[in-house]
Amino acid sequence: MSLDAASFGILWPAFIAGLLVTATHVPLGMQVLARGIVFVDLAVAQIAGVGVILADYLGWEPTGAAVQIAALSAALGCAMMLTWTERRWPEVQEAIIGVVFVLGSSIAILLLAHNPRGGENLKELLIGQILWVNPSHFLIYAAVYAVVLALWFGMGEKLGRIGFYVLFGCTVTVSV
Repeated sequence: MSLDAASFGILWPAFIAGLLVTATHVPLGMQVLARGIVFVDLAVAQIAGVGVILADYLGWEPTGAAVQIAALSAALGCAMMLTWTERRWPEVQEAIIGVVFVLGSSIAILLLAHNPRGGENLKELLIGQILWVNPSHFLIYAAVYAVVLALWFGMGEKLGRIGFYVLFGCTVTVSV
């Protein structure tokens, strides 16, 4: 099997995106495992996706900054709620995360039910599109990830629950 120019043109941006995502998801993922909340990334990403779908439902420009702000706002709202539930009911946090994921999926389906592109939008929300990542966004992603990593490694435990969830929400939103 040979790697021709067309294949390389598609694969190299996906490879770079994968490296960028790995740089943040490994250290934060270690914290996820230590906390025993292994599905938090799925729940936060699902809620960020609901923010994107809601922005589309409201007729906002799909490539505009407002959509990214909607996704980030939804993810941060989810992060704040999960911080509160972890403090209040730590023994059932993983179950709460599962409920958040299911509710996010249900809300996404309801918002997309009457959208002619709803099936395609839902598929993109659920599986992502790493092969079609835009290389022009790499500097923005790298800058956000650098700030996240600097805060994580610079402040670590001082950030507490809320700091972890906020950084995690930002990271997942940029990654998705």
